Amino acid sequence: MMDDTQDGESIWEQFAGNSRCVRYSSPSKEYISGRTVLITGAGGSIGSALARFATTCNPESLILLDSNENSLHAFEQSFNSSSDVTHVPVLGSICDSALLSEVFALYQPQIILHTAACKQVPLMELNPLAAASTNVLGTFALLQAASQFGATQFIMVSTDKAVLPVSIMGATKRLAELLLFAHPDKALQRKAVRLGNVLGSSGSVGPFFLKQIMAGGPVTVTHPDVRRFFLTLSHAVALLINALSPEYETGILIPDLGPARMVEELARYLIAATAREQRGIEIIFTGLRPGDKLEELLSSSYESAIARHSDLFSIVQPRELFPRNLNAIEEQITLSVKHRDLGLLLEGVSNAVPEYRPSHILQKVTEDKGQIGRWK
Repeated sequence: MMDDTQDGESIWEQFAGNSRCVRYSSPSKEYISGRTVLITGAGGSIGSALARFATTCNPESLILLDSNENSLHAFEQSFNSSSDVTHVPVLGSICDSALLSEVFALYQPQIILHTAACKQVPLMELNPLAAASTNVLGTFALLQAASQFGATQFIMVSTDKAVLPVSIMGATKRLAELLLFAHPDKALQRKAVRLGNVLGSSGSVGPFFLKQIMAGGPVTVTHPDVRRFFLTLSHAVALLINALSPEYETGILIPDLGPARMVEELARYLIAATAREQRGIEIIFTGLRPGDKLEELLSSSYESAIARHSDLFSIVQPRELFPRNLNAIEEQITLSVKHRDLGLLLEGVSNAVPEYRPSHILQKVTEDKGQIGRWK
């Protein structure tokens, strides 16, 4: 049992105990040693965990980019003061091309670990232009800078929600994958690692359940049959670091996360682990939200056959965008964000990601534009 003060990752490791254990391969630290590494979203859960691991790898320097002042400041305060690794906190957005050019020109990062994203599904259904701006245009701007300044590796955190997406968050992450691989710079290795729900990460369902439990309940689960892939933060970091291996070429890397598990199972585990079971904390089902699916997938028939490349990843070669369409799609998304034109955005995303079906909320907005003044 876990008491009220237990913290750290142990509670999540116990829940994920039957999932695959991934360790850093022996040469994994060599992928970073002596190199300058740029981490986007460095103040977030995955970004900061990557930065902490990178300090053990003897990098030349770490460039830590985040748009959230509080998150970046908190990480800077917690950074190991005994470490002699050169690290540079940069407050700014991946959508700021001028800033990116300045950062790349000054520090010449060879490795980009791209974790910055808009990831909250229901919130992005209400803010689709923000999702497109960060997940698509920000990724494209970062990719352009990496190519222009001669970076060698670009690792992007992707998501199972990019597979047959029904949310704008998932669709924009899918489009980011496609743009990544449509880019003509063959010298830049470009890899997207699809992750599931990272247990304990900021904004994820586990801490939300714990907060509800500590308040005495009830615990809210969207649907009794909803399933998700779960992995720990250390598991996620190990996957992303191992993705730097030169044996993995440009493509989508799909880890073995085991079978999807019931979200209700996580809720019941946390109630028991916090010794609150005897207090009769109730679980109530609130219904799927716009953009939610009952079960996520890690690949689909829209992609080429999956080949097990190693014990760690399967590799998917995605359907490629024609290079001539690359700029046209980027320009359409840019215009939609600039003019706050949701119809233009959905048209562009749907053309690039034909398997995407907008939620009823977004469909209603485009059908009745006058009700929401901030969207055309």
